[in-house]
Amino acid sequence: MGDWSAASARRFETYARWSTYGAVSTPIGTLLAGLISADRLIGTHLVVVILAVVLALALVTGNILVSQWSFDVLGGRPRRLAAGGVIAWGLALVALVAATLTIPVPAMGVTAAAAIGSVAASFVPVLDARRTLHLNAAILVLAVPLAAVADIPLLIVEVAVISVILWACWSSTWTLRVLRELQRAHEDRAALTLANERLRISRDLHDVFGRTLATIAVKSELASELVRRGNDEQAAEEITGVRRLAQEAGSEVRRVVRGELRATWDGEISGARSLLDSAGIRCTVTGDPVPEECAEALAWVVREGVTNVLRHSAATQVTLVTTNEDGEVLLTIANDGAGLVDAAGGPAAASPDAGTGLRAMSERIRAIGGHIATRRDGDWFLLEATIPLPEGDRA
Repeated sequence: MGDWSAASARRFETYARWSTYGAVSTPIGTLLAGLISADRLIGTHLVVVILAVVLALALVTGNILVSQWSFDVLGGRPRRLAAGGVIAWGLALVALVAATLTIPVPAMGVTAAAAIGSVAASFVPVLDARRTLHLNAAILVLAVPLAAVADIPLLIVEVAVISVILWACWSSTWTLRVLRELQRAHEDRAALTLANERLRISRDLHDVFGRTLATIAVKSELASELVRRGNDEQAAEEITGVRRLAQEAGSEVRRVVRGELRATWDGEISGARSLLDSAGIRCTVTGDPVPEECAEALAWVVREGVTNVLRHSAATQVTLVTTNEDGEVLLTIANDGAGLVDAAGGPAAASPDAGTGLRAMSERIRAIGGHIATRRDGDWFLLEATIPLPEGDRA
């Protein structure tokens, strides 16, 4: 989508540039049309005609260069205009207007009007609607004196045409601005989508492999202890379990990357019981049934909360309590290892890994309108996740 919008903007910029170049070249067309309509040119007026043609070519060349500068400014690629070139361009305009008014042909006044309008059109790409309106009004005011030497109906038509061309140029550049804004919006959206996907993968990998690594650590420690006690058969079973976890980790990585990883309440509760039991920690689960709409989010909280208990506390018992009341479901994960951790030198929540996990949990819960809180109650550390109950489940 981003490549398509960028190509569209480039194609439309090419169109806008060349249509503007055509608009600012109108003095050549009006001058030639006026000369062709003349019955005859005699005497010294032939010199004036040649001078007018040369000045018209010079003016149109300057108009195109200024138009290029205007589009470069519009595209964020500004370049400097040579002061001498700008002065020469202005003098060409003045001289062309004077020369065409000298030729005794009524249509020459139209060329003067076209010259003024073409100069105005070359600046249109850098002007907003209000400034373009002021510029258009200025052209109309400057065209009034030409009524004395020009064919009035033709002058009115030409000034109207120049006004139309002026606004047509502005419309093209306005459309180009809109296309570029859309292009930037597409690029920003793509970058935001990529950042969100990276954040999701990072969060899911942390949540999944935090517990996987904690389980491997617990089983490896248990196997090592069994080997020291001479219980080789049970140690082999634990090592086999570690190998199975390592093999499953590869599948979980692919599921995380594809966005297919899902957590279930029953699965996480069962896994928490098994993991805590392997670590010698008693686990108690009580409370109200968890609504299906809230189950996955709270299952991730269980996974991260139990992982943090294993990695950052010295707990001997853990309780998981769910409560449905006041239109909310509250999950409380409490462990009795807070006081022991303090005695050892610092709270679990102060660890960087625990902070990362809490942030990931908070993001998941906030996405569905809930919030995460932690607090201490004596030697107990409590993690509380609150989620609004779906309308149909509220009492």
